[in-house]
Amino acid sequence: MKERTKTLLILVVLLICSFLPVFAASPFSQQDSSLVIKEVLMKTSVAYLWLSPIVHVFTVVLLVALYLYRSRVGRIVDVFFAILFLFIAFSNHIAVTDTYGLAVVTGNLVPILIVGLFWVWEVYRPQNNYVFERLPAWRYWVLPFAFLAFWSPIDAQLNPNFNPLLLLNSSFGVMYCPTTPVIIALLTLIYPRVNRYVLRATSFVGLIMGLFNAMSYFIMPGYTLWNLVLHTPLIFISLYGLLIPFLVKNNLSSRESQEKRTR
Repeated sequence: MKERTKTLLILVVLLICSFLPVFAASPFSQQDSSLVIKEVLMKTSVAYLWLSPIVHVFTVVLLVALYLYRSRVGRIVDVFFAILFLFIAFSNHIAVTDTYGLAVVTGNLVPILIVGLFWVWEVYRPQNNYVFERLPAWRYWVLPFAFLAFWSPIDAQLNPNFNPLLLLNSSFGVMYCPTTPVIIALLTLIYPRVNRYVLRATSFVGLIMGLFNAMSYFIMPGYTLWNLVLHTPLIFISLYGLLIPFLVKNNLSSRESQEKRTR
């Protein structure tokens, strides 16, 4: 089976899985699914925040180690990201809510779980080569967005909170939406030395989740404009992760043609 066909099949499966229904112990109308999801996320967004400082510090340590030792710590990075996605798949999307009892957001859990399994595959058959070379300036645009996701300056009421302490204890690492853009941004900085299936699957699910969150601004009560702004890293970087093969190829082609004209 050709790579393009495999990729298309993977993306179709992920798209279908993202529309799986929400399940809850108490009956509810499917038009109230957004309310069930809101209650689940309200529970899970605070349940594991105690882990956040550990994940923040470990992430920074890994990034420094990557800069110093490059691909020699690549397997550790792969393991870490695989664990994060598998943990987030279950921890973010299963909760005992006050209104609906035990609830499962299957349409989020299953695609993220599949992404986590792709990262497990990467652990056993590593293709990501974490070597950072000098890149064209435009490829570093992901860094401020990744930093914004890492910081996630927002309070419990979903309003802006620029407390520097959130660089240590924000929801990065324990919630999906701020974690994923940082991971994809890293992969784009080592592209094309990446596991392309992992990059595509991670980016595609990230884009779906980002767009669903953007829609939540219009249908989910209490969803603030600032919360929408903080999901722009997930949307933009995920879309970039899908398009980077074409952008880099076109950029290289244009540079080669310019060099030929100057000869």
